Amino acid sequence: MTMKKMIAAGALALVMPFAAQAAPSDAGCGLGSVLLADQDDTLVMNVLGATLNMTSGNQTFGMTTGTLNCSQSNSLLAIQTYINDNMDTLAMDAARGEGESLDTLASVWGVEEADKAEFIQATQANFDSIFSSESVTSEEVLSNLNRVVSEDEQLAAYTLS
Repeated sequence: MTMKKMIAAGALALVMPFAAQAAPSDAGCGLGSVLLADQDDTLVMNVLGATLNMTSGNQTFGMTTGTLNCSQSNSLLAIQTYINDNMDTLAMDAARGEGESLDTLASVWGVEEADKAEFIQATQANFDSIFSSESVTSEEVLSNLNRVVSEDEQLAAYTLS
């Protein structure tokens, strides 16, 4: 953690007791949701929790393993978050047909170990339609990949509804 981040977290900790009550929201799963589980549901606590989840880099681990208050189901939100947070790496791995980010996406998607190779191969074979432009959004990537999955006989069972 950089010095600036540590100072910002410290300053945020000082104002936490004085934070106004906000509408309940979810900071997501990860280390922040575990460390701040007993805190009041304020805007400041939700921002701090989301920041901890993001900067500690543990949401992917939590989503994959079903720990850190994360669900291991093929939750659309978990998949969308993973794609959004890893677009560049996913594009590179999909183009090569291998890589940790692609393997993790298959796990977050809920693809069984026996079908992961097919998922990765289908992603590489359909790279141009999944990552359809340089300005493709994570939502479009998810939609495009879901279409590829739905059209693959072996993977069709993993189609997101």
